[in-house]
Amino acid sequence: MKVSMPAGAMHGWGIAGSYLEREISKLPGIEGVTLHCMTNTLAPLRPENWDSINIGYCFFEDSIEILNFTRNAASKWDFIVAGSKWCEYQLRIGGVKNTCTILQGIDPANFHPVPYPADDRFVVFSGGKFELRKGQDLVIAAMKVMMQRHRDVFLSCSWTNQWPFSLATMKSSPYITYQHDEENFLDLPGRCVLDNGLDPARVAVHPLVNNTLMREIFAGSHVGLFPNRCEGGNNMVMCEYMACGRSVIASDTSGHADVINSDIAYPLTRYRPMVVATQGVQTGVWEEPQVEEIIELLELAYRNRGELPAKGALAAREMEKLSWSAAARQFHYVATRLANQAELSRMQQDAC
Repeated sequence: MKVSMPAGAMHGWGIAGSYLEREISKLPGIEGVTLHCMTNTLAPLRPENWDSINIGYCFFEDSIEILNFTRNAASKWDFIVAGSKWCEYQLRIGGVKNTCTILQGIDPANFHPVPYPADDRFVVFSGGKFELRKGQDLVIAAMKVMMQRHRDVFLSCSWTNQWPFSLATMKSSPYITYQHDEENFLDLPGRCVLDNGLDPARVAVHPLVNNTLMREIFAGSHVGLFPNRCEGGNNMVMCEYMACGRSVIASDTSGHADVINSDIAYPLTRYRPMVVATQGVQTGVWEEPQVEEIIELLELAYRNRGELPAKGALAAREMEKLSWSAAARQFHYVATRLANQAELSRMQQDAC
């Protein structure tokens, strides 16, 4: 079984591809089967690696636009694996029958419980590339209020976005001031924080680092904040954060719904339907959390910070269920079943 995916340690697909290739290589080989990364049109990222049997792995957030591609994909792919139950549901609406969900894993060697900071600050971590979908504008708006109320509240953020077109979606936010810059875009998140009045002495804007170093950043915080409007997967950064023994305030919709519950997190519950459009064409419907509820849950965590370690310990144990080796075994099972079906079909044709 081959893996046709990007590799690397600085972005989601690269991390997933590297781990899946490593773990699948440990399992018995299956000739003629390739696991592919899929594009946002449900095509293979590397069509030159098309094989006898092809399994696609997909994540998407544009629930309307994707319907333009599902029927064609269903006819071409032997099997399509979704990165969340939400994505699987959208695929099935679009006519894809050979599909299931396999969640992204975490690496317990890199992400495991770490002690809380020893000082008296209250540090909130926010991660993910800076864009409208991931909701960092909501983080800025809520944290501005919290930092004005409490002098011991700090923000730690890892928001590097290497794609200017994605950064530009923040121009649509009604909650923050955003000045786009196509040239010096890597430091845009940090500039945006300052432009919106957050105290620079109480904000740490982290540069892009290797995934294996993220635990050190997580260790300096008390609770995570992930008010994402939509997630096609279970949110690798959020799950890695929880694996380090931290609880989160997070939306419990789309891909987050596969991992967020009230035992390990502070789920957001109040949303506004948000129709997303590109150049005037509607592409999806997201669910936008309310800033007021984000502030309420930040206050709850702030005033009850003594319960965070116990809640974080539960989160870490829950994340132990997610591993790249388990994901690899699930993909291998799908591949084995498809290969057996193909062999049986060949035997029946030979018999005729």
